[in-house]
Amino acid sequence: MRSYNKYRNRVQGMEDVAVTVKTVEKIAASSVHLLKRRVTHLNDYITEVKSTLNRLAMFYQGKSHPLLQPQTEGKKALVVLAGNKGLVGGLWHDIVNVFLESAEDYPVVIAVGKKGADYIKEEGRAATKVFDNLVDIPQAEEIAEITDFVFDGYRKQIFSQVDVLYPKFTALAEQTPDLVSYLPFRFESMKDDALKEGWPIFEPSSRVVFDALVQKYIGIYFYKIVMETKLSELAARTVTMEHAAAKTKELIYRTRLDYAKERRRMVTQENLESFTAHKVTIV
Repeated sequence: MRSYNKYRNRVQGMEDVAVTVKTVEKIAASSVHLLKRRVTHLNDYITEVKSTLNRLAMFYQGKSHPLLQPQTEGKKALVVLAGNKGLVGGLWHDIVNVFLESAEDYPVVIAVGKKGADYIKEEGRAATKVFDNLVDIPQAEEIAEITDFVFDGYRKQIFSQVDVLYPKFTALAEQTPDLVSYLPFRFESMKDDALKEGWPIFEPSSRVVFDALVQKYIGIYFYKIVMETKLSELAARTVTMEHAAAKTKELIYRTRLDYAKERRRMVTQENLESFTAHKVTIV
């Protein structure tokens, strides 16, 4: 009877796990579409801001802007974007593996996400700064805390260069680590197309407008990267939970077969014992 109950309890436990897995999958999938739309809109917005900067560049290049100037002092910094939760397959491990390939180049490591900071620590490196308070769909104010820290460190020449490592979203089932340069921000103007929409009117001045837009452009660019990281995280979690649900379903099926076999064995054994006892009594 103990073996019989063992299989029955195992099936019940797996069914509970299957419900949990399916719930996690639905929660992740419900946010994927929202984040995908938001990333698309951010890309469109960034394109428009860059177009405006291209036109302004005809009148003011903004070479004196602190976020566009290379720094002669400070240390190279790397912002590693991950998340606070697991269940994303090997996504965070892939990010850390890319980090390890060039870890010696970055004396300063800024980890965004608890999982990234933990995995980096497991590899014998400690993050200089950790931001682990971002929710699944972060607001601009939360991300501004990170950009303010990075901008301030760059202006004060604590950082000579800032690069960003994040999971780039390609498709629902494909997210790849991408290492990109961030500061000094490389702004490339396209003067040939700058005046197709007419002459701009500057208020209060081309310098003030240009500097303000550059700051906004760089901030929005990082905001888009963070949102894309969250999109990659939730997409990976959706696919991982889908695979986990299929495996759990298969395990439940096999365990039910074992349960049925054990049940038949127990019933057969009881019938044989009953038959044997009855025959002995007759004799």
